[in-house]
Amino acid sequence: MKTTTQRRHSQGFGLVELMISITLGLLLTAAVLQTFIAANTSYRIQDSLSQIQEAGRYTLHFLGKDLRMAGYMGCASIDTVPINILSSNPPDDVKDMGSATAVVGQNNIAAGNALDAVPGTDTIKIRRASSASAQLTGNLDSENANIKILGNAIGLQKGDYVFITDCLSADLFTATSVSNNTGTVTIAHANNVNIDNKLSKAYGADAEIFAFETVDYFVRDTGRTTTNGNPVHALYIQRRSAGSGGAAPTAYELVEGVEDLQITYGEDTNDDANIDRYVDAANVANWSEVLSVRLELLLVGDDDNVVHTTGSDLAQVVEYNGANIANNDGRYRRALTNVFAIRNKLP
Repeated sequence: MKTTTQRRHSQGFGLVELMISITLGLLLTAAVLQTFIAANTSYRIQDSLSQIQEAGRYTLHFLGKDLRMAGYMGCASIDTVPINILSSNPPDDVKDMGSATAVVGQNNIAAGNALDAVPGTDTIKIRRASSASAQLTGNLDSENANIKILGNAIGLQKGDYVFITDCLSADLFTATSVSNNTGTVTIAHANNVNIDNKLSKAYGADAEIFAFETVDYFVRDTGRTTTNGNPVHALYIQRRSAGSGGAAPTAYELVEGVEDLQITYGEDTNDDANIDRYVDAANVANWSEVLSVRLELLLVGDDDNVVHTTGSDLAQVVEYNGANIANNDGRYRRALTNVFAIRNKLP
């Protein structure tokens, strides 16, 4: 009797107990795995959202700053100050400075464009004087072939396009030489690259000197791809400014994750200083009457398969440019819109 009892105690788990244990283990493993997957998905979505928010902030900061300063010339509205183009053969983006060209754009740009922008996106060009300026200190006579300024904090050099204004009129000329003095700096405007070595008038000591700038913003394919081979787009900038020597500017990447840029323009059609309509670049009737710019950005994270793709009941729905965006790569997207007034065209 003692032997039988001892044998019964050493038999271990039965089949039923073993199956219950395995089932419980599988359920526990599945729960842990599900929690891990959910946490990982949440992390990837938050990471993509963080990228998108940062890209949106940077894009609106840079574009907004230049848009607000479009047509800037140091003082009065660009509509009230005549601009004399004295450079003899400036490029197109320089020779057309005026109210009608302070801001211009292209709608749904075609493939093979000069900017190498993504086809179907919008581009915008801004013309303005530089934020930094210098005071005119010498040679206050229109007959002189050069002007003098105190220091060169602007960074002007030979070949740059220079803007001088006293708020009554303005001249835009090519610097044929810039002295490297630390005190008084001489800027020549000889007639070998200007129509004359004279300015349009004698400017006084109250005149200011600026570098003339043209800025292009557009979306370009970076050539990089995501893990799954999807193209990575970014916002690019091409700026002609002080120190360029008049050479054609080189575009550089500004903000990654800008997939598309669509732009509409606030136009005053009846000269009452109020916006009457927003239209794309192809439908602007008079660029002189454009007083504001509305930007619509499509921003995207760089991680594939973060959200469900189009066709799934759980697919992310993003409305952009009047339609829902098809999501075929599972990347997280958001649309962002903002409006900027062109301060130098407002009364």
